[in-house]
Amino acid sequence: MPELRDQQRVALLTARLGLPEGALKPELALEALRHGSYAHERSLAAGREVLRSNERLEFLGDAVFGLLIARRVYERFPGATEGELTRLRAALVREESLAIVARQLGLGELLLLGRGEQRSGGRENAARLADALEAVIAAVLLSCGLERTQETVERLLAPLFDQGALARDPKTELQQLFQSRRRTPHYQVLAVAGPDHARSYEVEVRLDGTPLGRGRGRSKKEAEQAAARAALEAPDVLDRALLDEAISVVSSDPRWRELAAEEAARLRGALGEVQVEHIGSTAVAHLDAKPVIDLLVGVRELTPVLRIPDYEGCGEAGVAGRLYFRKRGPVSFNAQVVELEGPLWRDALLLRDYLRAHPEERERYAAHKREAIASGATKLLRYSEQKAGLMLELLERARGWATRAAGG
Repeated sequence: MPELRDQQRVALLTARLGLPEGALKPELALEALRHGSYAHERSLAAGREVLRSNERLEFLGDAVFGLLIARRVYERFPGATEGELTRLRAALVREESLAIVARQLGLGELLLLGRGEQRSGGRENAARLADALEAVIAAVLLSCGLERTQETVERLLAPLFDQGALARDPKTELQQLFQSRRRTPHYQVLAVAGPDHARSYEVEVRLDGTPLGRGRGRSKKEAEQAAARAALEAPDVLDRALLDEAISVVSSDPRWRELAAEEAARLRGALGEVQVEHIGSTAVAHLDAKPVIDLLVGVRELTPVLRIPDYEGCGEAGVAGRLYFRKRGPVSFNAQVVELEGPLWRDALLLRDYLRAHPEERERYAAHKREAIASGATKLLRYSEQKAGLMLELLERARGWATRAAGG
């Protein structure tokens, strides 16, 4: 496209905004389109006037967008809570959304950029486009008043409403999911390709080193959003990663029994009519174990909406008929909620009692744990998988032992 004269630039912007001819004040329209790089280069030229960049208008436009969009979502979604309204507004004013609108306007070709900024792809840069759009809205406000600005904003954002772009920002959604589990995802750039003016980024999002999803984009931020979206679209992978955690095996600690009794009393106070038993390896004296105390919570009826204060809920975590909760801190606990006197309740107590009564089995189990750790099974899921065969064998032996003890 040939270089535009100032008058053409203003006329095109006015028309694309859907405003009447001459509605925009030319000096404000040009200021809104003027990036700092352009203003800086012109100010260095001898005899040139000092030009103002669009930064001040961007400041005003940011506030205007926030106000008008807040009003719009408030009116459009009368049943939404404050938190939902906040999320909706954030989805519309975020950089990616504003850049979409700016591209639909063809705003990039109207920008006044310095030579270096043009060479680096400034006309397609999401941040440059979003900033310029905010400045343009401020110019509309100062030229036409608030009512006309409201009409313009609604017209510009209509495609976002219609296309479902109010969906939650994938990166924010993933972040909130991890925060609810007290975990933090990390993003890593895997590759950067293309010339400076047309970069392509590939990013992977990980949890404790476990890959969750990959994405590509024209900026690092765009690629991170794509990676987060890919992770959210793979719930099985996400659930496994959320459940997994680094583990270690330590020597038996005599304090575990007392700590378990204290936490069991707290859980009974918090949950009401439940029974709580200390189970797992920490319930067996002299047995090496993960330094996490396992508690078995027996309830009359298992309900998925159950919550335990201070515990992270992890659903069934691969075991049907169980709700798994965990609390991590200086002293860590697992709480397995099952039907009282049901099969899972009986098996957990039976295995504990069998190991307590058979020191040779306890030593065999401890040796197997140490071998698993030595082989590199230092994450929960792999560690559990390597123990699964022996656990089934021990449980079968425990059932035979119980049958013989009952005279069956």
